[in-house]
Amino acid sequence: MEQAEPTAPKRRRRRRRRKGPRTGGDTNGNGAPRGMRRDLSGPTVNLPATGQAPNRRMALHPNRGRPSSSTSRRRRFSRADLEQINGYLSNLPEQYVANLYSGLGGQPDRVPSRERMIQLTGKALGQDGRMSALVRGIHQRDRQALSILIQCGGLAHHSEFCAELTLSLGGTDKEWTRVLGALGQKGLLAATEESEGHFFYLIPQPLMGPLIDAMRDELGLPTFEHEEMRVLNQRPFSPPLDFSLTTLATYIGQHPPRLTQRQEIFKVHKDEMDAFFAQVWDPDSELFSFHIEFLMTNGMVELRGDSLHLNRAAIEEWLQLDPEDQRDLVFHSLNRRLPSAEWLIWAIYDMGGAWVAERPLQALYRRWRRGEDWRDRYRKGQWSSPKTAQREGYSFAPLADAGILELGQWGQEKFYRLSARALRLVEPPEDEGFTQFYLTPSFEIMAPAGMAPILFFRIGELAELTACDRANTYKITEVSIEQALEKGWRREDIFEFLRENSQIGLPENVEDTLRGWCGQRGDVEFHDLTMLSIHRSQIRRLETNRAIKPFLLHRFVPGLYAVDRARMEELKAALSEGGFSVAPQVRAYPDDPAGVDARKRLLDLVSDARAGREDTLTRAHAADTDPSLVNLIPGTKATPSKKGRRKKSALPTRRSPREIQDVVAGAIKGSKKLDMIYVTRSMERKRLTVNPERIATNAQGQQVLVASVVGDGGRYSYQVVQIERMDAV
Repeated sequence: MEQAEPTAPKRRRRRRRRKGPRTGGDTNGNGAPRGMRRDLSGPTVNLPATGQAPNRRMALHPNRGRPSSSTSRRRRFSRADLEQINGYLSNLPEQYVANLYSGLGGQPDRVPSRERMIQLTGKALGQDGRMSALVRGIHQRDRQALSILIQCGGLAHHSEFCAELTLSLGGTDKEWTRVLGALGQKGLLAATEESEGHFFYLIPQPLMGPLIDAMRDELGLPTFEHEEMRVLNQRPFSPPLDFSLTTLATYIGQHPPRLTQRQEIFKVHKDEMDAFFAQVWDPDSELFSFHIEFLMTNGMVELRGDSLHLNRAAIEEWLQLDPEDQRDLVFHSLNRRLPSAEWLIWAIYDMGGAWVAERPLQALYRRWRRGEDWRDRYRKGQWSSPKTAQREGYSFAPLADAGILELGQWGQEKFYRLSARALRLVEPPEDEGFTQFYLTPSFEIMAPAGMAPILFFRIGELAELTACDRANTYKITEVSIEQALEKGWRREDIFEFLRENSQIGLPENVEDTLRGWCGQRGDVEFHDLTMLSIHRSQIRRLETNRAIKPFLLHRFVPGLYAVDRARMEELKAALSEGGFSVAPQVRAYPDDPAGVDARKRLLDLVSDARAGREDTLTRAHAADTDPSLVNLIPGTKATPSKKGRRKKSALPTRRSPREIQDVVAGAIKGSKKLDMIYVTRSMERKRLTVNPERIATNAQGQQVLVASVVGDGGRYSYQVVQIERMDAV
């Protein structure tokens, strides 16, 4: 026999790193040269993020956050997660779990018990490689159908979903029924119970996360970039919503517009407002309508007599809210213009600022809206299809007219992306932007658009708003100072505000003039309020806490603040969460006045909007949270056993000792017989039908089943650990 030649001791093998093809030139971020479109005819599916917080969004871009090693590909489920998954799987049909385990690469016929199969299936779901291999192994059209079902939210009416697949991908209902049945055979799809020939397809909840991770390439909208893209509704100045809303509120507070008998602003006043805000919106723009609707709906502007007036308490409360709460109120208003507008905004945001074609976006929106309808009908038990045909035609013009979406055109196709104000809305900047304005010796104030909105509002209370542009212009007059004093401003408060927030401080001539205008007013004031005091060592920590800041209505001196007595419990909770020690008792002073109704109404609206903030997956799977209602897809076959093995379909179910105890307890309660296979000491398997009496403990401390054999009449004891299979009959 020849032997292999030994390798020389000093001989070294060099490993060459395989280098990928070198690419040059600019690209559009999708691997294609800039100006080249991705295929818009492929599957257009996406699962947008929750919208609860930008930094908690689920990244769905193919190249974003993907694991780089096999070690990192393993999903790290905690013990609690595994227990929850296993608990869900234990309530599913055994045959479905077997199909899923087989699809994930397991061998169900070699697993000794149902309990063990559930454990192995849950463990396999935590391994990205197992689900990825399963998805890669199915046909492309099967993946497309599964992707669209994920886009619909994981629950779909059987006949209407086949119609959606036919509309999107072609084919016939019969063909798609076979495709969905094949997915059920792999354990990727299940169904609800059938009622009068109707049922719902669904993806069991534990599969959603692994499927999204394994199908990132199919779960993305096609994007587009081109130098010659023409933006149809772009304006040179697109300020944040909080800036334009605050400026409009200030304008209405200084120039209350009158309304006609039809509750419309008089044309002369409307023309004046359009001319004043010409840099923000066009005349008769829907953007203005959205602004005025938002202010009135949330109580910041209200109708008094025949004119619109500003509600200072409500606008102040809104300006001091957390950015997420402000965003929820805006989304709540947008959802009235276009249903599920918030969901659509997050879906476009996930595309990273690129243009999205209109047709795929309409398909995405249509499927999600149908998914919401299916989930609602399932919860109500309305399983039959409506008589009217669903021919939805969706338009995104309300969001484009409201300045939330930018509309682009290239050739004959339309594209959408988020506007600058929408980007700032979904992802608020961490800093406040500009912190100071410019106060000139000529009594003019120049306030740039990037400044905190609360400063714009404060300036509007002290000075007359004269121009709205990239920097608002205000004029301090004797009349404006007199009005500020009537609103509760003190003389020293005015001086302190101007000194602290002006880049050049308070000019001497301005201060002298203001002292003359203020006179002696405000030397003595009475306050009826609730006060908060804090130790000087904790002042900085209190004033920099964003969760507590909205509760501080006024700062008298460092460490002494006026707070809203109507929100004392909320304030105490926020202080406790911030790590502050709160005194158990409130120092009592006579007669607490009633809180401001406007603030309470706004806080109620904030609470409603906050309650409407719901995770996408939670909404999608609210209908099938009960796994006991999950069944096999009609026509799904059992996982075939290996060649040469005896079929076990006629045998009782293989069970663990714990499961056997449960089956026995149920049989005794229901007065049922038991069909079981018992393994004797000589390893002989006997199939018996018995009438159970009880579970007892023998002299050796072993649990036994006391039962009488049907047809024999004899009464025997069977060790539970030696019972291999059992079913109640």
